[in-house]
Amino acid sequence: PHFAMNTKIRAKVVYEAGNVASPNVVAVLPGSDPGLKDEYVLLSAHLDHMGIGEPVKGDNIYNGAMDNASGVATLIETARLIGAGKAPKRSILFLACTGEEEGELGSKYYAARPTVDLKAVIANINLDMYLPLFPLRILRAYGLNESDLAGYVDTAAKENGIRVQDDSTPERNIFIRSDQYSFIKKGIPALFLSFGYDSGTPEERIVNTWLAERYHGPADDTKQPVDRQAAAKFNVLMSTLAVRIANAPQRPQWKADSFFRRFVQ
Repeated sequence: PHFAMNTKIRAKVVYEAGNVASPNVVAVLPGSDPGLKDEYVLLSAHLDHMGIGEPVKGDNIYNGAMDNASGVATLIETARLIGAGKAPKRSILFLACTGEEEGELGSKYYAARPTVDLKAVIANINLDMYLPLFPLRILRAYGLNESDLAGYVDTAAKENGIRVQDDSTPERNIFIRSDQYSFIKKGIPALFLSFGYDSGTPEERIVNTWLAERYHGPADDTKQPVDRQAAAKFNVLMSTLAVRIANAPQRPQWKADSFFRRFVQ
């Protein structure tokens, strides 16, 4: 719906343009199967945040501890956990990408100029602000019903005593609002994982309070409460899931009725 407004606005816009260099960081854990080691499971998280912004209570440093130092920390810990065990059949590709807060620039760049053939990347699991603020009993998997990655995440979660839930707020379009979308647009099945909760619970209130008071603000720092045991449990889940996908006999596929299947080339 729209209507005319009897109002006019005159404005002047001033901006400054310049070049900024900011690197992606990529690593590979080689697979063990001669026939599958040239295929990859891509684990990703963005390493940037807002930097310096408008002061809030005298603090102008936007730290980004949850968004998304937590995701990068899990990326590193997942690499350690997988590397400490038997190498999976396929290779694991770890990507810490820059520029997410500026429009997924780092993952877009990598998707356009990858270090491996993207046709060999069978799946992407992305982490962005997964919020370990309470015990991990429920895992929210954005994109759960879009591909057969659902079966892998459900099995891995059950092994760790965790229930899986789908996106409870699809109107927010979260599945296309972080770095996984750069790879979805290349036809790669993907999931975006975070801590889940049921409606009307204390956990929901904790998340809503965090979004209102800390999201994209200076208060997203290392002084905030963190459930470290739950974060460690999430790390184990991530390593379990990545290895299960890497050892699977078949590549994951988009479901026939998924909107995102159209990106497969």
